[in-house]
Amino acid sequence: MDTEAKIILDDTISFCKRDGRDARLINMLAQSAPVELTEESLTIEAPSRFAYSYLMKQREVIERYLEDIAFCPLSLIVTVDQGLTGRVEAEQSTYVSRETTTQDAGGSAPAEPLRKTPIPAVIIPSKHDDEDDKGKVKVRNTITLDDFQKLTGLMQREEAGSAQAEESSREEGRSKPQAVGIHSKFTFENFVYGDENKHAYMSAVRFAALADEPGSCTSLFIYGKSGLGKTHLLLAITNYLNEHSPHLRVKYANSQTYVEDYITELSVQKHKAGVILRDYHDADVLIIDDIQNIIGKSQSIENFFTLMDEFIRNNKKVAIASDRAPKNLGMDERLTSRFNAGMLCLVSEPGFEMKYMILKRYYENTILHGSDALAGTEAGSLLTSLNVGGGKLTDAQLKHMADVSGTNIRELESFCERCAGVSYEREQAGSELTGEDIDRIANEYFDTAHKKIHIDTVQAVVEKYFHVSHEDLIGPRRPANIALARHVAVYLAMDMCEMTAVAVGEEFGGRDHSTVLNSIKVIEKKAKEDRNLCEDLQQLRNKIRLSS
Repeated sequence: MDTEAKIILDDTISFCKRDGRDARLINMLAQSAPVELTEESLTIEAPSRFAYSYLMKQREVIERYLEDIAFCPLSLIVTVDQGLTGRVEAEQSTYVSRETTTQDAGGSAPAEPLRKTPIPAVIIPSKHDDEDDKGKVKVRNTITLDDFQKLTGLMQREEAGSAQAEESSREEGRSKPQAVGIHSKFTFENFVYGDENKHAYMSAVRFAALADEPGSCTSLFIYGKSGLGKTHLLLAITNYLNEHSPHLRVKYANSQTYVEDYITELSVQKHKAGVILRDYHDADVLIIDDIQNIIGKSQSIENFFTLMDEFIRNNKKVAIASDRAPKNLGMDERLTSRFNAGMLCLVSEPGFEMKYMILKRYYENTILHGSDALAGTEAGSLLTSLNVGGGKLTDAQLKHMADVSGTNIRELESFCERCAGVSYEREQAGSELTGEDIDRIANEYFDTAHKKIHIDTVQAVVEKYFHVSHEDLIGPRRPANIALARHVAVYLAMDMCEMTAVAVGEEFGGRDHSTVLNSIKVIEKKAKEDRNLCEDLQQLRNKIRLSS
């Protein structure tokens, strides 16, 4: 099984559950087997032809989730095991008659059968055969020997109590490193970082580099909203260790995989003693994504706390990602304090500069480089024949895109693809991509597009958050709490409002532009030193957008 394909499939199921998708879709995806993940597609094997047909009808929905998860368009390829689809359509109540000729001399000789049993065959006599039916053998099912063996083998594999098979599977998992794919796109090299996520990036690199050092960097906890790169960093750690430290036993799992593994092993362990989730306990480095979904499930939470406590007590390495800080997860106080004492990193929503960097790198490395790589190939010829491709995006257009876009990185990359596609269409028509085109596309992707933020809103939100009056915020008083609130308000006004430094200064009691620039420097410096301030700034941005 392709481990990275399993991760992507598990995440797709989680997204379907999150959005309340049809239970049939969730069940059929859960019953499908991940086969292969490439840069262009995810291949899964459906459990039946019915499931295959249903998944193909839902293909567009699934591919949208795949694009959100993988940060790039992925095609869904669904296959089905041909051996399963034609297996064992039993012929019910089939009779094979044999005539017996009784001789008066006391012997008997069977006549030729009226119908011959298929050879090779397995004949299963009916339990209703009795002495009156000696001349006939009633056959409930007639199947070939190969099909019968496949059927019984399938039944044996599906029995949850097959402890030997489960143990063998666990031993195999422990003997082989869990490779997510060292050539995956989830690497440190292609992670775009700025002030909003630099601390998390540097901590993840340090965690991976010192994974072989006992007692050093034993815990990493990354938290922040969905779509900001937490999973990318965890997979980058996994890929790095699989490539550079193959002797380490690395166990990566997202929340859904962990819960499913726990439930499966509970059924296996009912009739024998053993440690639940042995491969998790035996790992040298444990990496778990979206921990908040585990904390919310009472059936697995106690085991998870025990596992975490064991890793921390034994100075083993653990890296975790969540949508909230440890203090807000309701964990045991000892675990909360230990994670707080380790590398605790907030990933904030990207601002203008970082969004611009993400868009620029994605355009140059993926859209342009991808088009060049396909040039002269069969795929490139096909795209050319369809009149589709990636058009040119100027630096000014990329900055405009960063200005009107939202903060979800997955959506940013898809947005960039869309703008490049429209730019190509405009080029073919002899024109170019306009600002109105970018605004229209952004309006389809982001709630924040075209939302103009007024400085009065910024000031009102900051005043309420810091409990200061409007007169104090724009006035001359300089107590520490008022000065901080004023610096923050000026910083956010410059970041979120379409105003010059001179115009912002006028709204803060007629201060000049140099005072405004000084406030920006003060907040930028404090944000690098104080992660709590980063959280405050992010909360304020969200409140300002909601109030606009």
